[in-house]
Amino acid sequence: MNPDCEETVSGQLNTVDRFSDLPDFLVHHIISFLDMREAYRTCILSKRWAHISATNPIIEFHFYYEPEFLLRCWPSEEVSARLLGYMDSRMQRYAKDNLRVRTLRLVFPDTNEVFSCDVDQIELSSKLEEFSCKVDEWIRIAVRNQVARLDLHGPLKYQLPDILLSAKTLRQLNCIKVKIPYYNGAINLASLQTLELLGVDVEECMLNHIISACLLLKCLSVKFCFGFKTIVIPCCSQLKELTLSNTLPKDGTIVLETSSLACFKFSDSTSDRWPVMSKPGLLRNLRTLDLSSSGITDRDLGKLLPELASLETLHLVNCRRLTMIRISNVQLKKIYLDDCHGLLYVRIDAPSLTKFKYKGDFNPDCIITISSQASCVLSVHTIPCFLDTLGFVKLKQLMTGLRSCNALKIWLSDDYDESERDDIKFDEEELGDVNLGPPRDIRELKLSLYDQNLSRSSMSAFLNGLFWTCRPDIISFQFFLHEPDLMIQLWMSELEDMANCWGHPLKRIESPDANCSNTLESKKVDLQLRLHW
Repeated sequence: MNPDCEETVSGQLNTVDRFSDLPDFLVHHIISFLDMREAYRTCILSKRWAHISATNPIIEFHFYYEPEFLLRCWPSEEVSARLLGYMDSRMQRYAKDNLRVRTLRLVFPDTNEVFSCDVDQIELSSKLEEFSCKVDEWIRIAVRNQVARLDLHGPLKYQLPDILLSAKTLRQLNCIKVKIPYYNGAINLASLQTLELLGVDVEECMLNHIISACLLLKCLSVKFCFGFKTIVIPCCSQLKELTLSNTLPKDGTIVLETSSLACFKFSDSTSDRWPVMSKPGLLRNLRTLDLSSSGITDRDLGKLLPELASLETLHLVNCRRLTMIRISNVQLKKIYLDDCHGLLYVRIDAPSLTKFKYKGDFNPDCIITISSQASCVLSVHTIPCFLDTLGFVKLKQLMTGLRSCNALKIWLSDDYDESERDDIKFDEEELGDVNLGPPRDIRELKLSLYDQNLSRSSMSAFLNGLFWTCRPDIISFQFFLHEPDLMIQLWMSELEDMANCWGHPLKRIESPDANCSNTLESKKVDLQLRLHW
């Protein structure tokens, strides 16, 4: 019998509402997984649920919502006043009843979207001052009521109040498009572990003051910010994750003085130099390095890699000044090379390597050699015109240094003009004296295709080249199609022709199992076949 049901004398079941017997803090935890609209709707369930909604320690206020009617709208000035009034009255209740504020999330549009554009400068200045005072008061209430997380997507020109820098219980602070003014007093963010800044205006001395004062800071993300030239991570810092993206001027510098970093992600598309400075041995604990830098050179990377004794994941994106990469690391498990078009020589000696991904053209002048003793997944992301006979030779060369290739993934992108399209071509007669041994036996061949760009001859050449390279037990197709039935028939026809051809060792193909799901613009189709050789 259902434990939530009790049988009466008449034999009827009398349901017991166990959920309503839960204490408030458990119900608050449950509705914390709902978004603002869904959480607000729970107030209609009962008087108790109206109380639960009104005292929820997670407060989420989006200026684009009207909480009273749950309508998405672009607020007029009258609606703006109502929205701000609603939020102000709610926050005042938390202050009056001393209710816990665990999370405060405030999302505002730009200033000119909050107030009418036709007001004069004096009136606009007055409105901005009034608006900022309200937001300041909400943050003060949250700080006094032990806020643990604050997400603020502020209007332009809004400055964080000084009281926020004394939030002893604050564990996570996310700021977007606000200004952090200079503060001469002591910073007491004793519990802060995560700081994320996006589009924030902050002075150099202030940013470095916050970093050095927050001794428990574990994760720091600074993206598209301005107002500073140098970032210093001091030796006293316990920082584990550091993310810097398009936030330094061309002559900016990052000084790493701590040895605690485990993950470093750096992106800069404008600088012509490598801005990171660190003493030897300080990066010995780094496990993940993600670089997208137009300024890093062979010399910079050559000096950096030997320092990374614990490195497990290396991701290089758009590092176009790199021409040569030599890696020898027993801990390295994953390597990603994305659009590093200047590469001419890559030598990887990583016994523990389990995944290698290469995105870009198969430059015939580029030599890539991989040596690994572990079972590895090899991924290649390219466009059809780079898969010619030499392209398949290079693909097979990539696999020769792998003791075991668990899976080969090929992604054919359509990121090119239709006028520049070139069909896939594979001709064994062009191989000449090239002898790379028999095809490699692998468990699975995974193909992701925008196959509307492939002709029938390209399909045939593609399969011929792949089966010259490897012999998979399973071949998986992932299509993005407008006419899935037609394309599936074409691919199946090509495979069946190969199975019936004396020149191929393919003997039999098991029946397909296609799973189609509609998307907004096209259809995604997954097709998996088992091959028998």
